Amino acid sequence: MRLLEFDYFEAENLEDAVAHLKKYNGSCQIIAGGTDLLTALKQRLYTPACLVSLDNIPSLKNIKEENGAIFIGAMCTLEDIINSELVAKKLPALKQAAWEVGSPLLRSLATIGGNICLNTRCRFYNQSSFWRSSREKCFKAGGSICHVTNKQESCVATFSADMPPVLIAYGASVRLIGPKGTRLLPLRQFYTDNGRFPNEILTGSGEILTEIEIPTPSSQTNSTYCKFRLRNSIDFPLLGIAVLLILDKGKFCKDARIIITGAGSAPIEAVEAREKLLQQELEPQLIDAAAQIAASEIHPMRSSFVSPRYKREIAGVVLAEALEKAGGIRE
Repeated sequence: MRLLEFDYFEAENLEDAVAHLKKYNGSCQIIAGGTDLLTALKQRLYTPACLVSLDNIPSLKNIKEENGAIFIGAMCTLEDIINSELVAKKLPALKQAAWEVGSPLLRSLATIGGNICLNTRCRFYNQSSFWRSSREKCFKAGGSICHVTNKQESCVATFSADMPPVLIAYGASVRLIGPKGTRLLPLRQFYTDNGRFPNEILTGSGEILTEIEIPTPSSQTNSTYCKFRLRNSIDFPLLGIAVLLILDKGKFCKDARIIITGAGSAPIEAVEAREKLLQQELEPQLIDAAAQIAASEIHPMRSSFVSPRYKREIAGVVLAEALEKAGGIRE
């Protein structure tokens, strides 16, 4: 598979990058690490006239803590996240999620901003142009029907990035810059739950994600990320679960957040499972009950090569493991 021809621009600052996006009027894309984008270009999933690189903007590669918050530049690689002492100390689940992505080579190139902006995936969409030409275009690829559900003008492609569920659990926001200026948006609001257009940047707003802002967790916060996949490396998650617990005296659950990736077109918060845990002491029976509730809260589609029933079964197992780890019950 070869790349089509396109213009390439290395922005020296964010203003240049925004201006270039505006110049090409929807036919221009940002390239960060390129680990997912270049494959998509070879598959002809995108055919932009221009790619804009942010690699020459140093301010997008910082990790720092100021005024009760941790700031991570969007161009920080996943390897940067893994090697950061600040992240390891204050955001251990984020380090774990970064370590779970791809392979060492991919982590040295892939960025946290790129992972946040990762497109949804589907077994009918993420294929070569030759493979896709054997059937009618799906709705995500510009057709009118979803091959998963056989419904008109709908898309149930699955969101399967590893970093966003952890960041949402930590209460992160993202800073965006565009033609109308800069804004800060809670990360949970960044995703549309629309498989075809999973986040605001991909809908053509002309905005660029520049930074992630995370409130510094309290000393009572325990967190972890557990990922299930068919192979122990490379694969996207069939299911990933981020858990954050605020525990009093090590066992009493004052607050909890459970965010799931790989089960829908956006990260999913298991609200009922959270409610089950609140104001309770963590114990195996409670954890099992919360895990089963969470499994009933997701409604995955067969956009991958495993059945929805299998994913629901796995959800209960993975969440029980995550809760036990976050609660200190298992290592």
